[in-house]
Amino acid sequence: MKKNHTIIVCSHDVYPHSKSSEGIVNRNWFDILSEKCTNLGLLSSEKSIKIIKRTLLINVDNKVLKTLFYWSKLPKNTFFGFLYRIINRISLKLFTLSNESSLYQILWVKIQTEKLLKISNSALENTVFWSRILPAFSILPIINVWNQKRIPFIVNINDPFQNNLKNDYSYDEKILIETVEKAQCWTFPSKRLATLMANKYNLDVNRCFVIPHAMREQDKIYDSKKVVKGKLKFVYTGTFYKSAFTDSFGTELIKFSLFKEINNVEFIFILSQYDDFSLQWIKKNIPKAIIHTKLDRDKVLKITADADCMLVIDSIMHKDLLKGKLIEAISQGLPILAVTYPNSVMDNVVKEYGGISSYQNIENDISDKLRNVVTNLESEIWRSDFCKKRRIVMEKISEENIAKATIEIAQYALERFLWMERKSKNEPIIPVNYNWP
Repeated sequence: MKKNHTIIVCSHDVYPHSKSSEGIVNRNWFDILSEKCTNLGLLSSEKSIKIIKRTLLINVDNKVLKTLFYWSKLPKNTFFGFLYRIINRISLKLFTLSNESSLYQILWVKIQTEKLLKISNSALENTVFWSRILPAFSILPIINVWNQKRIPFIVNINDPFQNNLKNDYSYDEKILIETVEKAQCWTFPSKRLATLMANKYNLDVNRCFVIPHAMREQDKIYDSKKVVKGKLKFVYTGTFYKSAFTDSFGTELIKFSLFKEINNVEFIFILSQYDDFSLQWIKKNIPKAIIHTKLDRDKVLKITADADCMLVIDSIMHKDLLKGKLIEAISQGLPILAVTYPNSVMDNVVKEYGGISSYQNIENDISDKLRNVVTNLESEIWRSDFCKKRRIVMEKISEENIAKATIEIAQYALERFLWMERKSKNEPIIPVNYNWP
């Protein structure tokens, strides 16, 4: 953006406060942007976020809020998990609050709104606000401020919203619909998701832009001349999604175990979010798999840097999305086996990248592709060809391109806001280059 322009980011899920894929993607995006923008601010609910040169970080350090957040994540069969649910239920009834909200969410929004209002009152005319959602309530502080005084803001949406079982919009969907007449534009990690959301919620498709998930470039990337010592390491990281780890997928893994190639493979699962079902599923279908939980970020990256192949797994609900874990694997230049569906966003990106796609809905395809990957990784010719193809996609998700897209879209949002408020006579030109993947 032009000199002295400011971007203020409002987001709930930011690593290390949130160790989810959303939190990591948001953290990486903010860190990349901090190296390109002179004035940049982040409203987050975790005090431990480090201060970065030339950036302003506003920390909402509220002990009650942090305690409620911790309790809300505990299982209901624990003392504090049960206590939180009791306090939450009583509070919602006493204050006649919506059952679709929670006490933690309400307090978070209130505190962030107060902070954001102070910033907006002292901010210069060239400040743009940027909300990163999900969760959908991340946008509420900006909407609350907008209802008091108009401010230019952008909404980033990384996932589609869950549909209400009734013929009505869900709580999250109602929040998004509030932005239709207020936001200057929306960003998404894939063109497929942008089109889907624009059509469903009547967003202006011309103001829906694509910025791929941000991942920091790694110093060490996969080397085609790597000498494998011992077994090939097939690594999965992230959340265990029941909708992705299907019975049919499990059956394919058991089939693969009957072939000789299994003797050359070591499966490693690094789980950030999981339950007892997750552990049982892995042990049932891959009995010798190595399972890690609660690893810090540096340890995870150290393990993945030494991987021979990353497993990235789609559920049927994710086929329009670009998964953060896919981009993380690409940023390390690693070979990828995608477990997905034909013509999904992941399928198309992985093929362009030089990886291999296998399909959940085609019998024997996953077990056959696992065998193919083992054969390919043992071939110097395949590894060399893969390393040539991967450069194209790695360039598209480079830190330089992510920062450039962010800054240009923020500049457009500011210019459009000033034009809509009749503070500028010139209607801004809509950026047209941001539609991949």
